[in-house]
Order: sequence, then C-alpha cells, then structure tokens
Amino acid sequence: MKRSVLRSKLFSMLLITIICSIIPGSVLAAKDAKKPAPYKINVKDVGAIGDGETNDTKAFITALKLAADKPGGGTVIVPKGLYLIDLDEPLRVGSHVQVIGQGSPELKFVNLTSSASFGYEAFWVAGQNIVIDGIHINGNENLIRGIGVHTGSRNVTITNSSIKYITQSDNPADPQYHALISGILIYGNTENITIKQTRISNISAIHSNPIARGILVWSEPEQPYARNVKILNNTFSYITPREDADAIYFDKPPAGTDKSNSLIQGNRIHHVAKRGIKIAAPGILVKNNHITNTYNGNNPYLFPVQDRIPQDMFSAISVYASHVTVINNQIDGVGSYYSAIEADMGSLANIVIENNKISNGTEANLAETNGIRLGSIRNFKVNNNTISNMRSGIFSPISQEQVGSITNNTISNVEHGILFLAPTIPYTASKVKVQNNNIDAHQDHILSLDNLD
Repeated sequence: MKRSVLRSKLFSMLLITIICSIIPGSVLAAKDAKKPAPYKINVKDVGAIGDGETNDTKAFITALKLAADKPGGGTVIVPKGLYLIDLDEPLRVGSHVQVIGQGSPELKFVNLTSSASFGYEAFWVAGQNIVIDGIHINGNENLIRGIGVHTGSRNVTITNSSIKYITQSDNPADPQYHALISGILIYGNTENITIKQTRISNISAIHSNPIARGILVWSEPEQPYARNVKILNNTFSYITPREDADAIYFDKPPAGTDKSNSLIQGNRIHHVAKRGIKIAAPGILVKNNHITNTYNGNNPYLFPVQDRIPQDMFSAISVYASHVTVINNQIDGVGSYYSAIEADMGSLANIVIENNKISNGTEANLAETNGIRLGSIRNFKVNNNTISNMRSGIFSPISQEQVGSITNNTISNVEHGILFLAPTIPYTASKVKVQNNNIDAHQDHILSLDNLD
C-alpha cells in the first residue's frame, strides 16, 4: 500500500514537471505567432524604376516615410539600378530605419525640377538606430554634402557605401557657392556614429577660400561635441584643393569639452591635397591608417595664398588637441611633407606618437621637411618610430613647458636626426628624455641651434 502511494506521488510530480516544461513553451510560441514580422519595403514596390532615366525621388521619399512611421521602424530595400533623385530636398532617414542596397545601387542627384538649382545633401540622417548599407551616392557635382548626421542622432552606422562628386555651386548668387563641402558631416550632440568600409572620393571645393573635407566632425555651436565616433577601414581619395582639403577632420570644440573617445583606424588615404587627418578635439586614437602622398610637384594652389609651402603636402597627421594617440600608422608616397606628423599648435598635453613608419618619397625635395614636428607639449611620448628621407627626423623647439621622451626611434637618410631649434633652454638641461635612438644622419645626430638659415 505504501509503495502504491509512493508510486502515485512520483507519477504526479513527473506529470507536473512535464506540463510545466511544455506550457511556457507553448505560450511563448503562441506569442511569437502573433508578433508581426519586421517591416520591409522595396523602393520598386512603390514606383521606383532604377533605369537611369526615370525620376525616382517620390518612390524613395514614400518608402523612407513608411518605414519611419512604423512603431518599430523598418527596412528600405534598394535593388541594383541607377536611380535619379531630385535636388529639391535631402532624402530623410529617421529612427529605426535601415536603408539596404542590394547589388550596389547608385543614386544620382539631378536637377529634375525648377525649384532647386543646386542641392544641399543626399541623405539627412536624424534619429536613433539608423543604418545605411551598400548605398552609392553620386552627387553629380550638384551637392555640397553626401550625408549629414544631424543633431541628436545616436547609434548610426554607414557601411559598404560610397560618396563621390561633391562640390560647390557655380552660381555666385547661390548659398552653396562658398559652402564648406564634405562627404559626411557629423553634427553636435551625436553619439555612437560608425562609418566603415566606405569610399569617399572627388570632394572638391572650387571657389575662393575653399574648404573640403572627406568626413567632418563639426563643433556645432551650443551643442555638445560628438562622442564615440568610429571611422574604420574607409578609403579617401581626390579631396582638393591644396588650400584646405583634409580626408578626416575633427573640429575644435569649445574649451572644457570632455574627451571625444573616438577612433580613426584602418583607413586608406591617397590623393588628398593638404592633410590626411587633422585632430583638433581631445580624446582620439589614430591607429593603423595608411596615408600616401601621391603628389610630386603637381599639387597646385587654386588661388593666391599668402603663406605658400614648397612641400607637396602639409602633413599626413596634424594633432592640435591634447589626449591624442597616434600609433602604428604608415606614411609614405613619392612626394614631400612639411611635417609628416605634427603636434605643434598651442600648449598640448598627453600626446603619444609611437610605432609609426614615416618617409618622404626618395625623389622628393627634402628642404624643410620633417618626420615629426613637436611644439610646446607636456607629457609626450615619441617612441619606436621609423623615419627616413627627411631633412629632420624629429624637429622641436625646447621650452620650459616640454616634458616627455624621444626614445628608441630609428632615423635614416636625413640631414639632422633630431633638430632642436632656437631653444629657450639647452635640451641637455630640459625635461625631455632623449635616448637609445638609432640615427643615420648626413650631418648631425642631435643638433641644437639658436638660428638656422
């Protein structure tokens, strides 16, 4: 009798365990069955043709709005084709919207109406959790910008895409005649913006006081500076003119701005007329980029310039902010740099320049060229760099402010290995540690001069 009761209890417990394990799964399955599938819309389903002759603007606007209006957002599919888009207004991409290209579709921006003579930007991105993937923007020399990532945006990714043929209007009465142009502009109060595996090319300012940027992180007035911007494995080319054209530029933020905590890594930069990378914001890591100076006496100024430089490019990397690290970059090419890497703008602190490979072209004019140029900086490290084919491997004044180390660098085919010019104190009495550098110089290993003609 006792055994029967025991068996009955064990059977009951087993049955309860089985039921409990089955019911939650069944309920969950029922809930999943009721959950709607993620919203997707193909631009061709709302009228786009993609034949390079039809005005597809309305179809794109419709698809983007339908996706943005869904409670959870949606995906806009753009199949292979050549789509003509009107200049009248940018295509707006809102929160939780993905724009996905299939088969490398190209959007070509054309004046298709009488209301616009020149365009502003291709895509106006504003919101959270936005993706543009596999979309190729042809500004057709009718736009001043490819993509604007606007104020307040968060978690935006632009990947596997391209932007080309961005320039200024030829009409002096047009606001875009003197506009700053850029492939991508990141506004203030933005965070977690990633641009990767994208090609940005043929960004050309053509009127006086010209400014061109491949990617510009802008210090927007009265807005917090952008944070956690990642620029990864992109290719930049043909960004001109020589007056002021940079592939990547982090603009100078207001005093007291926190570190940007941003990363520039793995980018390929060539045929960029002034600088590869310019950093004026604190808290940025510049790592594993390859910058090539492709000019050799063929990089002209467009307009008269008061302070002309004879070198082919101003610099590969300019550091104009504190808390910046520049490591493992390759800088080369047939042309000459005024300074391949420079940290020479006001009083800077906590600068690291390590493990970079730097050279001018072997046929370049070496006059007044520098591998690394240092200004009044504190707590700096210039270590383990390889520098060749320069007038000076490392150039710096020595001042009371300088505290740092120049160690374990390999410097060859230079006139001066390390040149300290017009020092306020002898470098031997300074707080700069100079040791264990391997220098093969034509004239001087370490030279300290009051004046140099």
